[in-house]
Amino acid sequence: MDRRKFLFNSGLALGASAILSNCTLPSQNETIVEELVSFDTWPDIRKQFLFSSNRIHMSQMLLAAHPKPVRDAIAKHREEFDKNPVEYWEGKFQKEDSEIRNSAAHYLKSDPSEIALTDSTTMGLAVLYNGLKLKPGDEILTTTHDHYATEKSLEFAAAKAGTSLKRVAMYTDPSLANVDEMVSSIKKGLTSKTRVVAITYVHSSTGVKTPVRAIADMIKEANAGRTASDRIYLCVDGVHGFGTEDVSMYDLGCDFFAAGTHKWIFGPRGTGILFGKKDAWDKVAPTIPSFDIEAYGAWLDQYPADKLTFGQLCSPGGFHSFEHRYGLKDAFEFQLKIGKTKVSDRTHTLSSKLKEGLSNIKHIKLITPKDVTLSAGINCFEVEGMKPDDAVKKLLTKEIIASSSPYKVSYVRLTPSIINSEEEVDICLKEVENIKG
Repeated sequence: MDRRKFLFNSGLALGASAILSNCTLPSQNETIVEELVSFDTWPDIRKQFLFSSNRIHMSQMLLAAHPKPVRDAIAKHREEFDKNPVEYWEGKFQKEDSEIRNSAAHYLKSDPSEIALTDSTTMGLAVLYNGLKLKPGDEILTTTHDHYATEKSLEFAAAKAGTSLKRVAMYTDPSLANVDEMVSSIKKGLTSKTRVVAITYVHSSTGVKTPVRAIADMIKEANAGRTASDRIYLCVDGVHGFGTEDVSMYDLGCDFFAAGTHKWIFGPRGTGILFGKKDAWDKVAPTIPSFDIEAYGAWLDQYPADKLTFGQLCSPGGFHSFEHRYGLKDAFEFQLKIGKTKVSDRTHTLSSKLKEGLSNIKHIKLITPKDVTLSAGINCFEVEGMKPDDAVKKLLTKEIIASSSPYKVSYVRLTPSIINSEEEVDICLKEVENIKG
């Protein structure tokens, strides 16, 4: 489809021919100053963030700060929008979305057509589960360990479609969780009516990392004896493994994967992705109309509707905080410049050091498995005789920002990431040892 013709015909452009060629060029009087950014050491990487120095930040898994390249990108786009919002958007919206999908696909080692852009994990889960093509009599199998956003999205989807929703426990004691137990629990929960299995990659309730690949392989075996219409689809809330694990979508083997990018990826706040494997696209219908140029063009009979991809159809349209969305590709580039393997190793090194130390404190009960194959960056524990929220408040008096898991059974959480140091882990362990109920 001719993009310029589409812009003029749809009434979206104001002088589009001029916009597309020069709307982003700096004026002759502007001077661009580039500050060097180093990726040589972890302290160098830490310097790219504007963290307050009087705090130990151990909760970036909730909402992360932006590194310099991301801050700079957001600032640049915001300035251009403030100067000339309509022309800047019309010259950028399709190009930027395409580049973001390309960056996300490069990071995930998938195809850009498999990536839909969202504003958060919650939006991705809602788009996914609300869009599932289910019918009365079908069954959704999920677990007792999932976040509020997953549970409610599934409840809404089941109520709308008239399907049943079944929950199973993947483990009894999170500290003793193992692959066989978790895979077996899902397998035992399958019935002839199961059409969707909905799980979470890393439980923010306990810190347990689930064996997504092993579960995907088990479901593949189950599907071998089913017709195409009876196929089981594996859906994953992946946010707390997205940015901590050196894996691709091919490695995981799931059909759908939702994640916010403003946590472990250190991306712009209010951004996220939804992955849909090509052979699973027909299971999900769009929920929010897409503003993708091809999707809009199909509505105008200027583009074949049957050629639309998952990413084009399922990216929620409307007007977003575009200066943030456009900075997302810089976040993926930031991660890849450091290196996925290096980021994953660093996260696990700090978490392993923390878990080992916690396990040696008498009045502390470690909840998260020590095994790196069963945990990521979330480390949960109990302080004997003390409520989790009270322990978090105690740590804050020592300038440590921890969190408590927002579940019916709650734990204290310390979640080191690439912005933390070994020394900070040691300080956390010392202060945890000093707090008692």
